[in-house]
Amino acid sequence: MIDEPRIGSGAPLHSGPLGEAQEGFPPAHPSGEESFVHVLKDSIARVNSLQTEADKTIQEFSTGQDGVTLHQTMIEMAQADVSFHLMMQVRDRIVKAYQEMNNMPL
Repeated sequence: MIDEPRIGSGAPLHSGPLGEAQEGFPPAHPSGEESFVHVLKDSIARVNSLQTEADKTIQEFSTGQDGVTLHQTMIEMAQADVSFHLMMQVRDRIVKAYQEMNNMPL
């Protein structure tokens, strides 16, 4: 399988067949399949976590704590920004699909 990008803590995003427990990805439901709602909620929580980590790093950098570099701060900000924009694109596509289904004649 293609290597997936790593975000935040370095845990890979989901790779491999559905139902396999992956590092950084929640375990599947007992039936072996993940519900769309579960995956969506987990993704939103992951984006929120990246935003929180970036905010924490910004605060630590601005107060001059040892070990927090500008480079590290900028990387975490960029990761949080990219993940947020990706989440917004997914949301837009879900809304568009819902609207298309809503407009279908019965």
